Amino acid sequence: MSGKVDAIITDGFTGNVFLKTMEGFGKLVKRTLTESLKRNIFSIIAALPSMPAIKRFSKMLDYKEYGGALFLGVKRPVVKAHGSSDEYLFYFTIKQAEQFAKARAVDIMIEEFEKTNENR
Repeated sequence: MSGKVDAIITDGFTGNVFLKTMEGFGKLVKRTLTESLKRNIFSIIAALPSMPAIKRFSKMLDYKEYGGALFLGVKRPVVKAHGSSDEYLFYFTIKQAEQFAKARAVDIMIEEFEKTNENR
């Protein structure tokens, strides 16, 4: 959560548990913050100047902004979308797959893994 990690590599089950936990935590934070800010007229008025920052924070926690997860062990980019994907999430997943393809992400990973294996 500190932003120091670029990728997490895990098996499907553990990765799914992690993702579901993070999604649930994000929803909890968003719901709790919204309820706190709407508690009464004073908290609503006090929150108004902070709304741009709150919206940015909310967008950061929205898993729909991040597309899907890249599958490893395949020769071309395969990106798994969320099970409850709507058109908005599906759009970002397609854009993400397109970026992986343009960046040759899978080819570069294969090359790097082969270098690692040669050095053993």
